[in-house]
Amino acid sequence: MWNIGDKVKWGSQAEGSEKEKRGTVHAIVPAGSYARRYLPEGLAQSQKKFDTNHAEYTRYIIAVPRGGKSRKVDYYCPRANQLQVDDSPESEGNRT
Repeated sequence: MWNIGDKVKWGSQAEGSEKEKRGTVHAIVPAGSYARRYLPEGLAQSQKKFDTNHAEYTRYIIAVPRGGKSRKVDYYCPRANQLQVDDSPESEGNRT
């Protein structure tokens, strides 16, 4: 079980390449709840990086800063069993 504020990492795959994501637990979404309810108000659609809003298991929304000059944060909802503790020095900056 993760808590809000925990630093986590997980592997994600897109367009044939694998990338490690790092971020902070933003919200805990209970089984049967809609994840979009836990996103910040006024969030741009481009910052929501998951499709499934409703699931029958507990999920976690992870805030991942885009990095570089951007101040925007993207929100992912990986499966809980993919998450690992991020205790690396890079986690201080929450880089992807």
